[in-house]
Amino acid sequence: MARIVHMGKLGGYAALLDGALLELDGRLLWPSAGALSEAMRRAGIQPSDLILDTRSPAGTTPAATVNGSAAVRPRSGGLPLAA
Repeated sequence: MARIVHMGKLGGYAALLDGALLELDGRLLWPSAGALSEAMRRAGIQPSDLILDTRSPAGTTPAATVNGSAAVRPRSGGLPLAA
């Protein structure tokens, strides 16, 4: 049985089976739980009746804003960690 997950920030639905995202009909993200459930049934996968919702209960407002200079600190060689 695969779990349906509402991906709050992405605004769509995805399926999880044994902790891995399922690709169904070439898609990972679906516009509705009904469309995802139907694709799962066509693939022979039993969808769960419960939907896991990843949206924050406090709302979608970010807790803090970080500007670019604070987000990347240069290393001793002058290059940021991401370089």
